Amino acid sequence: PLNNNNHKSITYFNVEPRITGSYLLGKQSSIKLAYARNTQHLHLLNNANISDQWITNSNKILPELSDQISLGWDKWVNNKLYQINIDVYYKYLQNQLDFKEGIGLNSITDYESVLAAGIGRAYGIEVKLSKNSGLFSGWISYSLSKTEKKIEGINDNNWYNAIQDRTHNLSVVAIYKLTERLLLSSVFVYNTGNAITYPVGRYSVGGQSVFEYGARNANRMPGYNRLDFSITYENKIKKRMNSAWNFTLYNLYGQENPFRISFEEDPKDNTKTRIVQTALFKWVPSISYTFSF
Repeated sequence: PLNNNNHKSITYFNVEPRITGSYLLGKQSSIKLAYARNTQHLHLLNNANISDQWITNSNKILPELSDQISLGWDKWVNNKLYQINIDVYYKYLQNQLDFKEGIGLNSITDYESVLAAGIGRAYGIEVKLSKNSGLFSGWISYSLSKTEKKIEGINDNNWYNAIQDRTHNLSVVAIYKLTERLLLSSVFVYNTGNAITYPVGRYSVGGQSVFEYGARNANRMPGYNRLDFSITYENKIKKRMNSAWNFTLYNLYGQENPFRISFEEDPKDNTKTRIVQTALFKWVPSISYTFSF
């Protein structure tokens, strides 16, 4: 990336080692241990959940680094008809970015001057039960996790929730083979709402309302949930040629999940603050056709 001060470029070089090992406990189960390092050169910035901004590396903004170690257990049941997976993980994060206290996105002209860097961590457990064959197949997965940051000058230098933090994450996938060519499937997802910073006070400057925000990402949006349903019709045209029609209805019951939450002065009572929730999609139907040979 370009350095605006001396017009010289800088190159970041990072090694990303990965190692994985597994040990068979018998014919039906195994344990595995893995380590991986990853590098990220794009950074997502968010201030009070108002809007997002992507920025790249610079001479002052370093690549984000993560080191993750995980331990897993796999178990096959009933002649491999069912499979159970349990994984625990811990991830250490470096060069995590966030806005310094009291910074508004609309007033930023130089991102490097308003950002602070620190460390982060993510850890949790993931459980998955799947049925892999038969007329009815699918899986249920659940994760319990925590993602936090610790940056000097923010939240009294203590750990606080990252915007990516999701305490609970549940997915249920069901697939039913109605006929040789007709498949019915559905997906249900639920996860904890985004971490968000709520205002704790409001004052007037030049006739405009200005909010004073509380502890960073200490609050939550409502939980996210959605059910999708699809029908797939498969057709074998020739020996090595296949096609399929698919109809999908995204968000079957029309849940208005919050995309963004903002705060404004109540027009009926200027001593009160009103919460405004914005949702993007309600029902989204789609039709697709695939052809393979």
